[in-house]
Amino acid sequence: MGVAGITKAVLLALDTAPTEARYDAVYGGEPLLTRALVALSRAGVRSVWIICHERQRENIAALIKRARTRLALDYDISAIRTGETLSEAVSRLVERWDTSFLLFETNKVVHPTFFAQLAQFAASPKPLLVAYKHVWLNEGKVIFESGFPDKFKVIFAHAELFTKITLDKSVFQSNTFDVGPAHPGEISPSLSNGIFSTDVVVCHRVHLEHLSWGNVVDLIQHWHKQQLLRLGFVENVWWLPVTGRESQEDRTEFFWRIGFKEISGEFSKLVNSHLSKPLTFLFVRLGFSPNAISILELILFVISSAFLLIPHYWAILVFAVVWQFSAGVLDRCDGEVARIRNYESEAGARFDMLIDDLRFALPFVFLAIACYRESHRDLGYLVVALATAAWYGTAVVYHNRFLRRAGYVSIQAMGVDFLKTQAETRWFAVFRRIQPFTKGDIRTFYIFLTSFFGNKSVLFWMLVAYAWPLGASYFFTIVKFRHPSASAPATIA
Repeated sequence: MGVAGITKAVLLALDTAPTEARYDAVYGGEPLLTRALVALSRAGVRSVWIICHERQRENIAALIKRARTRLALDYDISAIRTGETLSEAVSRLVERWDTSFLLFETNKVVHPTFFAQLAQFAASPKPLLVAYKHVWLNEGKVIFESGFPDKFKVIFAHAELFTKITLDKSVFQSNTFDVGPAHPGEISPSLSNGIFSTDVVVCHRVHLEHLSWGNVVDLIQHWHKQQLLRLGFVENVWWLPVTGRESQEDRTEFFWRIGFKEISGEFSKLVNSHLSKPLTFLFVRLGFSPNAISILELILFVISSAFLLIPHYWAILVFAVVWQFSAGVLDRCDGEVARIRNYESEAGARFDMLIDDLRFALPFVFLAIACYRESHRDLGYLVVALATAAWYGTAVVYHNRFLRRAGYVSIQAMGVDFLKTQAETRWFAVFRRIQPFTKGDIRTFYIFLTSFFGNKSVLFWMLVAYAWPLGASYFFTIVKFRHPSASAPATIA
C-alpha cells in the first residue's frame, strides 16, 4: 500500500470548541492525531508538518512519542506565531515543497485504507477535495449504489456529521470531477441532498498563495468561489468525521466493522466472533497490543497442554476449555485489535501465523508424552510423533517460504486467491462444499468436543490425522498455485 507521488502532509492539530473532537480524543484505543500519523506512515507518506498552538506543542510531542516506534516518517511540530493566521503558517511551512501534499484537520478517524487510493490524485492541476464514491444523500436519506459493501455503510450512520456537496451521482462516472460554472455545487454540512466530502484535500503550495483562511472548510470554499475546485473519489475505505458527541454504541459498531475479518470460517462467525467482540474492546481500552495478546495466547496454550500430563478426566476438561478459549477466541482478538488500533504489520502477521501453528503443535507434543507414559512406554507413540513432526514441520517451512516469495503474510488471503485460480472441476466443487467444515477455526472445536470423551489416545491420533493431510495440502498448494509474485497482494492479517 502506498501513496506514490504524495509523500508529504500537513495536519492541523488545533484546539476546537468544547463540544467537538480534539487531536487527542481517543477513538478505537488511539488518539486521533496518532491514528492519522500511523495511517499516513503505512500509506507511504514520509514528511509531515503538525501545526498547533504554542501551548499544545509539548502535549503533542508526548503523544507522538508513545507511537514513535510505529511511524516510518519524519515529523515536525510547528506552533502558529504571534499575529500569524493559519493560512500564513501553512504557506510558510510548505514554501519549499514542490510536490502535492495532503492537508486536513485531525478531527476524523482515518485508516490506512483511506490513503491507499490517493496516488491517482498526485498530479491534479487543481486543488482537489476527496469525496466518497457510490453513496449520496437524497432528501436527507442516505442512498447506496447496488453492490455497496455492507461493512462500509456504518460510516454513514449519521449523515448530519458530514459536509455535503450538492451534486448528483452522475459525477461518479469518472475518478475526478471539476466543480465549475456548469456544475457549481453548494458545499455545506446542512444540505439534505448531495455527495459526501471527507474534508481532506490534495493541494500544491501555489494553490494556497494569496489566500486567507482559518480552517480547511474555509479553504475549500475559497477554491469553490474561484472555480478552482476539483473532486477526487475514493471508495471502500475507512474514514469517519467525529465531533465528540457520538454514542459509545456508534463507536463500537464502527470499529467492530473495521476489526471483523470476513474471510473467517462460518463457525468463527457464528460462535467465536460473538465471544471475542467484548474481549477485543476490553483489550483496546486497556491498551493491549496484538503481540501482547498473541503472547497471552501462547502462554495459555502451554498451560492448557500441560494439563494433558495429569492422568485424570478433570484435567482433560481443563485443557479443552482453556485451549478452545485461546485457539478460538483469543486468536480472533489479536487480529481484531490490530485492525482497530492500526497495529497491522507484516512482522505481526507472521508472528500470528507462528502462534497458529503452535496451537496444534503444543497439545500434540504433550499428548505424545502422555500417551507414551500411560501406555506403559509404547514406543509407537514416539515414532509416530517424530515422523508426524518431521513431515508437518517440513511442510510448514516450505509453505511459509512460498508465502514470502508470493508476497503474502496471510494464509487465508493466499487461500482465497488459490481458489480463484483453480478450474471448477467436479472434485473441486466437492472440495468447496466441504471446506467450511474443515477450516482451522472449526477444527479446534472438533478437538474441544472430542476431549470430553476423556481418551488421550483418540486425541493423539486425531491430531496425527489432521497433520498429515494438512502438510500434503501445503505441498499441493506450492505445486499448483502459480500466482505471479509481482501481483500478489501483501495482505496484512
